[in-house]
Amino acid sequence: MAEAMRPAEAFAACRADLAGGTLDLWPLTCLHPGAVTVNVALRAGVWVRLLPGGAPAGRILHRPPDAEPCELSGDHAASHLTAAVGFHFVPEGGFSVEVREQPPLGSGLGGSSAFAVALAQACLAATGRRRPPARALVAVLHDLEARVLAAPTGVQDYYPALVGGALAIHFAPGGERVERLRVPPRWIADRLAVVFTGVTHASGMVNWDVYRARVDGDRGVAAALDAVAVAAQRTREALLARDEAAVGRAVAEEWRARRRLAPAVEGEGLRAVIAAGLAAGALAGKACGAGGGGSVLFWVSPHRREAVVAAALAVAAPGAREILV
Repeated sequence: MAEAMRPAEAFAACRADLAGGTLDLWPLTCLHPGAVTVNVALRAGVWVRLLPGGAPAGRILHRPPDAEPCELSGDHAASHLTAAVGFHFVPEGGFSVEVREQPPLGSGLGGSSAFAVALAQACLAATGRRRPPARALVAVLHDLEARVLAAPTGVQDYYPALVGGALAIHFAPGGERVERLRVPPRWIADRLAVVFTGVTHASGMVNWDVYRARVDGDRGVAAALDAVAVAAQRTREALLARDEAAVGRAVAEEWRARRRLAPAVEGEGLRAVIAAGLAAGALAGKACGAGGGGSVLFWVSPHRREAVVAAALAVAAPGAREILV
């Protein structure tokens, strides 16, 4: 198969989660009836280029931006996402992966899942295979990423990368159902701002604290997740109604509930950036992903958007920047 490969490129969008994150972790999906995650695909994402023959047979050469290439063999598959995904789809190896675009590491925008989607799609295109249905591909990538992280992983990050747009991912026994929200992308983009704070985060550790507490029966965490689920439903309804103020109220409600999940969700850096954005006129602000660092999103009236981004960047750490929505 390796000899029949051809060069291939693929792009996968990152996401901003307006409400309902963490509820996409199994079995939390089952423990909170009505659980839904609402997210939006961003213009920012991961772009990879796959070149056959760029590494010896049985190996993969990973070329990240502005860093030294790393050669991987099959026995790395349990500890490196490139190897796990690459060798799953092309067991023979023998190619290089050039990462031509990616968000800041630890940005909380689902970058690792977007990378997995982009690499899987490039592998399929390079070998002339058709992409399986989205849910089937998500199941494979979800399991591979959980193997790499050695921790529970959710599914919400894969769908924006695969299907784009504004999504409500509904969870019920038997698996997730993805609803494309019929809201004009421009209407959302005019009211959504995303800022990388310059402070990286480790989503797995934050999520693990919440996951363990919930599975152990912590009533406070269970109540907070129930509140997150209710706020996510309200966010979906407000988006469908194109009610700017109601979306802001629902996102703010979600963030109040999310901060109750674990002390690590809101650090000083996030608190300062969100407070600055709110003071500049944002209707709501919250952490993207698990929190504890990374990026924040603001829901804001279009005429206040520029001022909110400027205020947030003014108090953020070095390396902070606005993310393309």
